[in-house]
Amino acid sequence: MKVKVFGCGIILLMSIVAQPQAVASTQHQLDIGFTDLAGLDESFLGARYRYFAQDLESLTGPYELKAYLNQVNNYAIGGFANDDFSYLNADAATYGPAGLVISASAQRLCEDNSYWQNTDYLVSAAVGKQMNEQLQLGFNVYYSRLERHDMWFGKDNERVAVEWTYAPYVRWTNIVSNQGWDLELKQLAGRYRYVQGQAVYYVNQAWSVGVVANIRNQKNLKDNYELQTQYWFNQHVALKFGLGSALDSGSGLNSMSLLLTARF
Repeated sequence: MKVKVFGCGIILLMSIVAQPQAVASTQHQLDIGFTDLAGLDESFLGARYRYFAQDLESLTGPYELKAYLNQVNNYAIGGFANDDFSYLNADAATYGPAGLVISASAQRLCEDNSYWQNTDYLVSAAVGKQMNEQLQLGFNVYYSRLERHDMWFGKDNERVAVEWTYAPYVRWTNIVSNQGWDLELKQLAGRYRYVQGQAVYYVNQAWSVGVVANIRNQKNLKDNYELQTQYWFNQHVALKFGLGSALDSGSGLNSMSLLLTARF
């Protein structure tokens, strides 16, 4: 059933892009993705809609980076679900005068089965400054709340944990004639705290290759390194694919990503 739904999503996106547009304007983006976080045994489907406050059609730069390089405000909402797992997310990024960058997100993640239920809430905000054409420095604030309910021998146990986290981030982007690097390093927080590094090389306007590294620094949680590539068939349709592993002797495939994007 999930494969059929994903196939229908692909057909829907392709049909949207194939339709002639009365006005040459691109301000909407729809993502449909398949992600496997547990090693090919617990999959889910997700969808996300993003609105750009400015037409992307005439802007310069690699297709994936147009909004970032040209400082276009954007807003998104999305989520996914399966039988015992659900996720809802909303985020926004706005650009102000003198290189000011403000972003925020809110998400809810719920895992539920017959014996327990975990619900995570994470709210984050970031303020950054574009120091020059390449370098952006900023500061993140995270508020996380975990609610856990256990049902054992007819007794309902409830636990709540709240945490505030603060961390800087850095992003360096150097694109010349649609080629170059986009590098980012930041600390992420939520149920687990870890450092994420991302390095993406843009071969041309349509094609990029990169690696995303999640460094957890905890004995019971392995690091993960995912190789990714994305290709825009035209300025309206793109496909991203990735495979990840912990890169140790006892680890196989830890993560997989597949994301279909349509702009219209």
